[in-house]
Amino acid sequence: MIAGMTIYQIAWYFLIYSFLGWVVEVVFHAVHQGRIVNRGFLNGPVCPVYGFGVLAVFAVAWAIGRSAPEGLPLWQLFLVGMVFATLVELIAGWTLDKLFHTRWWDYSDKPLNLGGYICPEYSLIWGLAITLVVRDVQPLVRRTAADQIPADYGWIVLAVFYCAYLADLIVTVLIITGFNKRLAELDAIRLSLRTVSDKLTEDIGGGAMEATQRVQEGEVQAALARAEMGERAAARRETAENALWQRRNALKAKAKHIRQRVMAPKVFGGRRLMRAFPSMQHRDFGEVLDWLRNDMQKEKSSK
Repeated sequence: MIAGMTIYQIAWYFLIYSFLGWVVEVVFHAVHQGRIVNRGFLNGPVCPVYGFGVLAVFAVAWAIGRSAPEGLPLWQLFLVGMVFATLVELIAGWTLDKLFHTRWWDYSDKPLNLGGYICPEYSLIWGLAITLVVRDVQPLVRRTAADQIPADYGWIVLAVFYCAYLADLIVTVLIITGFNKRLAELDAIRLSLRTVSDKLTEDIGGGAMEATQRVQEGEVQAALARAEMGERAAARRETAENALWQRRNALKAKAKHIRQRVMAPKVFGGRRLMRAFPSMQHRDFGEVLDWLRNDMQKEKSSK
């Protein structure tokens, strides 16, 4: 027994509340954004942070009252839910940020937020949500799930679910790794394009000034010599500008190809992540992510 629960119960509760948390996220997003989006970090219909959060609260409630969470007074239950669900959210947000350099949710615009990971507004929501879960949802879950499914069959079902969970986790990590790689490539192209554009501006403007200066300095020379010098300078400048324009076009074509790969309407991919977490921020490639996000908004507006 761990915090009054068997390993079998813990395994079921984690899966059930991960799924119910995903349902809540999808419904909440549908109501506020007017569209249905897979809001999970993973590709499947699960949000692990909810499973960890509920189990953490159950464990703390047991440590306080040495009984099932339902035995705690409402005010204690609310405080435990608010504090420990927020703590789980903080740890999850910080861990994902450090692993993938991406902040999947951002409360920076909320008052009294902590690093954008947590804020008092959502802490109060977690407290109310946990109170509702313990009082109304958990008794139903206990009666209809973990305590009613024979362990001989239940462990087989759990093994299948957790294998799918693990496979989903591996696929998601690979997707995010590839997504970050594409962002790095786009960022490198963006910097190269800026360098090429600066060079073109310098050559076009500076070349004209240089030619004028040379003609002025050569006023004592014959008119033919001045004309020949200007033609040679113009030819060299034109050759350099053509090379820069070709480089610029090649970079734009490469960026377009990478963007199409990133934004392809796949079930699993970067586009799903950006739709699932519209406020996500990348620590290294924020400008590129904003550019892709703006493209998605333009596509949406044009439809």
